[in-house]
Amino acid sequence: MRKVLVIGLLLTAVIYLLPVFCGFLEDDAPLPIPQESVAADAEIGESAQPEEAEQTPAGTLAAAQEITVLVDGEVREMDLEEYVVSVVAGEISPDFPQEAIRAQAVAARTYAVYKCQAGRPAQHEQADVCDDPAHCAAFVDLKTEAAARWGEEAAADEDVIRQAVRDTAGQVLTYEGAPIIAVFSAAAGEKTERAADVWGSDIPYLQSVDSPGGEACPKYRAAVVLTADEIRARADETLPSADLSGDPANWFKASERSAAGGIIQMKFGGVTVKGMTMRALLGLNSTNFTVAIDGDTLTFTTTGYGHGVGLSQWGAKYAAEQGESYAEILAHYYPGTELARLTAQDADT
Repeated sequence: MRKVLVIGLLLTAVIYLLPVFCGFLEDDAPLPIPQESVAADAEIGESAQPEEAEQTPAGTLAAAQEITVLVDGEVREMDLEEYVVSVVAGEISPDFPQEAIRAQAVAARTYAVYKCQAGRPAQHEQADVCDDPAHCAAFVDLKTEAAARWGEEAAADEDVIRQAVRDTAGQVLTYEGAPIIAVFSAAAGEKTERAADVWGSDIPYLQSVDSPGGEACPKYRAAVVLTADEIRARADETLPSADLSGDPANWFKASERSAAGGIIQMKFGGVTVKGMTMRALLGLNSTNFTVAIDGDTLTFTTTGYGHGVGLSQWGAKYAAEQGESYAEILAHYYPGTELARLTAQDADT
């Protein structure tokens, strides 16, 4: 347990230096609605209550019921469940099946509780979490942003999000009794990535699992075209030791791929570079990429959208459409974890 916690804290530090996820909302936030509206004509109705036999959490976990959030540079004290509503609104489309939205709600709540218990980072020492997806999670202030985000459907769409949060109120995922690092991304490839292959830390519940359905994401397949000079200019700032002279065909060597297809590391200009570093350098949707070279023009083609670790939001959509419950979806993407219910933590604890 102690070893997992230490590894988790180290992974959190790494995640702070890299985008926590890459979704398909507005400007690379995570799921579908603002960025690429999905199933916009789907009916919105009242969601069914979860089946008690399947959805009752196995245990309880003491945690604070409030969270301090940095929003647009302003510190806010919020009820935890209200914070989860704002995160889910920023992370997933209300057009998705209710079970997928419930799964996202549990993941968002779990990640927030983990962050609170891990301690405040240097990026925002005055708050537990922030509204920057690169550090924490997307955040939508529904009082001011709902209409701009959802237009005439704002009231109905907000109801869908709030219902999913109510249906899962207080539920978090745990491993050996502690809240997990419930990271997620928009669309994994055919399989999710292991945390060890992406960030270098092996987490028992962040392993590679099958993830059908990601191909429905509008950004599942994408291409970035760059000239050799553009790549040299970018590398000069972040990888000055890379030798990018001569023919670009000689720049890329000896790539090591994960079982899910992402590049773990590769030789780039004679320097060993991690896949996530290459993804950031080239501005790619994922580390699962190939390169085609035509003279001084390089085309990078990617599969998947995001880091691919943990819950795949489009994979959750597909699973829900096949009849899986949110508990089943979460158990698949975070193997070995259990649902638990939060209980109020004493102020002196």
